[in-house]
Amino acid sequence: MSRALDDDVKRAIKQGDHEQVFTRIADALSQRLPELLEIEMLGRSHMADGQTILLQDGPAIAVPKLRLVQAFLYARRVLQKHGEGLRDETNGDGLVLRATAVMLLMDPEHLTAANTRKRLLQDTIKSGTDIESRLYDEQYLIDSLVTSRLHRHTKSPTLWSHRQWLMQRFQDHGLEIDATDTMKRVISVAAERHPRNYYAWLHARYLTKAVSETASRGDSLPGMLDAAKKWAMAHHDDISGWAFLMFLLDRHPEYAGSVVSETTRLAASFHWRNESVWYFFRNIAARPWCDQGCREGVESTRLALLSGVEEKSDGARFLEQASSWVQTYSAPV
Repeated sequence: MSRALDDDVKRAIKQGDHEQVFTRIADALSQRLPELLEIEMLGRSHMADGQTILLQDGPAIAVPKLRLVQAFLYARRVLQKHGEGLRDETNGDGLVLRATAVMLLMDPEHLTAANTRKRLLQDTIKSGTDIESRLYDEQYLIDSLVTSRLHRHTKSPTLWSHRQWLMQRFQDHGLEIDATDTMKRVISVAAERHPRNYYAWLHARYLTKAVSETASRGDSLPGMLDAAKKWAMAHHDDISGWAFLMFLLDRHPEYAGSVVSETTRLAASFHWRNESVWYFFRNIAARPWCDQGCREGVESTRLALLSGVEEKSDGARFLEQASSWVQTYSAPV
């Protein structure tokens, strides 16, 4: 798709007070509400009038793309001055933080904006003042961006990498990482907004390892497992959810029996013959920790589903492939 702007759009961008637009959008991004912000862009069919900069109803915020471009242009100038050592003594680093928030809303892969936020946060940590507050504020902004209805943001490697870096700072300062809450409110939402969300599930794997390293946080793992199981079952055609569930069970096979029992029951009831589900089942059955009862449950479900499927259909092929896989790769019991 061309990045060229129509002449009408170029003229519209030049109109209005860019600083005022920037201030209004930056104020919206600086909010801390009980719920995460839910941001979406309004296209040309919702062109703003001379007064409207954004629309907000509780945590829901809608920003016309034209207004965001105007705010971005102003924010970029702020960041450029900061890079040149020209500080605004009245607002200081606060203005730069606001500018980089606007820039990441416009472009989630803006590495300079993300790295500037890291440096400013590191400066706060070194000063020893308001560390906890700043870390939680940063988490709130990033979580709002990766869970909003913004297609590029939900699967942004830059934003998810930034969140992982942030969680490492949480660990450095002894702050709690609520992995179960993150699974439910952040990862599950981002994965639903953008199917097969590699970066969201990669972050889930990081969290699993992070909480496993601390014995006092081990109680987060059952909650993560339950959230992952519910997500996979609600999105049974998304292989990424099943892959993460398999990742958890590999590390905690003591939960496998109940998970397999519930999943096979649902697969039989709802006639799940799709490849994603049977990727999960065939890998479960081939694991050395899968006992005979577990394998028999998978096989009986496979045979029941095979009896009611058309020959040479995709469903039949996936079921046959699952059987071949298990026979080839199963560890002896």
